[in-house]
Amino acid sequence: MRITRRIQAVKLRHIGGLLVIFLLGMAAMRQAAWYVSQVSGGVAILDLNFGNNAAHINHTLAALGEAGRSAYLYVFLPIDTCYAAIYAVFYACTLAFFVRRLPLQRWQLSWARWIVVLPVVAAACDWWENVAFAFMLSQFPSLANPALVASATIATITKFILVYLSLLLVLGLVVYHMARWIATKYSSSNNDKYHHS
Repeated sequence: MRITRRIQAVKLRHIGGLLVIFLLGMAAMRQAAWYVSQVSGGVAILDLNFGNNAAHINHTLAALGEAGRSAYLYVFLPIDTCYAAIYAVFYACTLAFFVRRLPLQRWQLSWARWIVVLPVVAAACDWWENVAFAFMLSQFPSLANPALVASATIATITKFILVYLSLLLVLGLVVYHMARWIATKYSSSNNDKYHHS
């Protein structure tokens, strides 16, 4: 309850600061993915695919080589785990900021506030995906467990859907509020002209 109140109390200046942290986190995650690719001879990481099957995972784990697997496990996954927390906070706070300012009835607003949960669920899926990949990496050269592969794939797909849905909601709310602000300014300007004429 206390966390929910803090999210709802977020201000525009907080969103600006969170945006900077979000972009830095994304840059760090991308840099870590690039590093894994460099030390493994160009092999792409599994996290950025929209789902992976067992054959592809086992092939990737072998192709990474020892240096690539080590970089994946000890460099990329810790950074990506932190990044998941960052984007969850950024999207949740940004959504809460704009949803709170929608012209909704009280009962509609109580339902609309649930959308702030979407990025948190996305981050939870991201964390489970990372745990699954960490286990697969640590168990190599054993083949990936089919049940673990299935759960990781579900987590990956859910993560991508919810992250992109959160992004689209943020962009949609930004456009909506900008349009309202412009319309209000235009209406106010016309009213001033009318009163002066």
